[in-house]
Amino acid sequence: MKLLEWLTDLFVNTFGITVPGPDQRRTANLAIGGFLLLALLAAFGVVGFLVYSISAH
Repeated sequence: MKLLEWLTDLFVNTFGITVPGPDQRRTANLAIGGFLLLALLAAFGVVGFLVYSISAH
């Protein structure tokens, strides 16, 4: 959960959006942090697949 909190804080501070209130913090962490984590994993997966494809041929 700390990773999602860190990603959410990074996103909020980078883009200057309104900081979610204490009652909305968990939802924001799951939504924003989860989306960013999935996007990063997908990007690394695509890069890994491309490197594997290039080196296999």
